[in-house]
Amino acid sequence: MKKMIRVLAAAAAVLSLSACKEEVRITEAQACEPLSTMFFSYTVNDAETAKTLADKSTYDDYCFLVVDLSVANLSDSTISMSDADFWIAWGEGEDEYDAPISAYGEEPVVNDELAQVYEVGIGEEVRGSLVFIVPESEDTFVLHTEDYYSTSESSEPVTCDTYSVTFTMGSDGKMVKPEIKEES
Repeated sequence: MKKMIRVLAAAAAVLSLSACKEEVRITEAQACEPLSTMFFSYTVNDAETAKTLADKSTYDDYCFLVVDLSVANLSDSTISMSDADFWIAWGEGEDEYDAPISAYGEEPVVNDELAQVYEVGIGEEVRGSLVFIVPESEDTFVLHTEDYYSTSESSEPVTCDTYSVTFTMGSDGKMVKPEIKEES
């Protein structure tokens, strides 16, 4: 039941942008570039698709998407992260996004899969994978997260700014590495 609540919380985060009283900022980046939120930065280091992982298969016309992710703590205290902090989208429709499979209580299917809940210490960086089930026909994905915090003005947590990293998969099932331009 707790896991279903976390999945619903992630879905509510997607829909809650309209509830934010301040102007919502949407910050975007491409893969292999760190993207900083209010509390942490994250980088999509790599990604690959597979039809089978750890003897588990997906539905017809779907595949696993394994996203190699780094999360670095930018705050002055340890932060608690969970699998519900990130979700993947592949379109604009209401049902074209999903949480990692771990949010549904699935056992890890890759060795470095991030735990359902993990801590990131001050100045620390954690690297691991999130696994999603996505349509085989899609090749462009966006890994989203949002700032989610409590204020003295509201008893309910506030979700406002959203952060998105877009990446494309090649026909070989591997992420197409973007050309990173060096700043001069």
